Amino acid sequence: MTESQKQPLIGIITCHKPLGLYQVQSVNQFYLNALAEYGASPVILPHQLTGEALHSLLAQLDGVLLTGSHSNVHPELYGATHQEPRLDGGRDRLAFAIVEYSKQHALPVLGICRGFQEMNVALGGSLHHKVYQLAGAIEHREPESENFSIKYADQHSLKLAEDSWLAGWLDCQSIEVNSLHNQGVNRLADSLIVEAQAEDGLVEAYRLAQHPFFYAVQWHPEWQATRNPISQAIFTQFVKAASLHQQ
Repeated sequence: MTESQKQPLIGIITCHKPLGLYQVQSVNQFYLNALAEYGASPVILPHQLTGEALHSLLAQLDGVLLTGSHSNVHPELYGATHQEPRLDGGRDRLAFAIVEYSKQHALPVLGICRGFQEMNVALGGSLHHKVYQLAGAIEHREPESENFSIKYADQHSLKLAEDSWLAGWLDCQSIEVNSLHNQGVNRLADSLIVEAQAEDGLVEAYRLAQHPFFYAVQWHPEWQATRNPISQAIFTQFVKAASLHQQ
């Protein structure tokens, strides 16, 4: 394999969680598998990466995946005062630093669920912390089942913007997606372009203007990533962007 044919290196952010007596940082294997299945090599990014050490590592990567998580972005980061039961300050700090680096260096970034939310907040947007309480909201919350085929089943439709990348990739104007989130976009950051909205108007996908691949979705394409056509399009394009970045 030649230098130009090397698999793109894609960093994956970790989540801080207690495990018995220990404190660990971990990544759901769905995300690792998805990247590997599309020809990328995943690199775990712990919260201790800061400053020049972080920049030095990001300079060697070809993309970053900001995953979903059961924790939420700290409300103070978007000017809110409500309490959140599950926070992860280390992840907030690392994700925000990655977003800033990506803006400056055109590093491809894909955000999923929490990643979608933190990318918006990092650029100046805000969140609804309980979408299900909004007037006219459809059900977005995670199904209460231990059966993954039920938990990750399609739950509602999305309307794709006419000029969206998704519409171009899929050659359609609407799709069906799963839904496992309590929070959602309140105010979309000014620099972001809407890609898709749910039936109740909630923004579910966006991209950053004038960036090769700064893309985020509210649903979970990592589930059955090689079988779902929507997931196939997203991961194919992300890994393609990462491959172009390394050249």
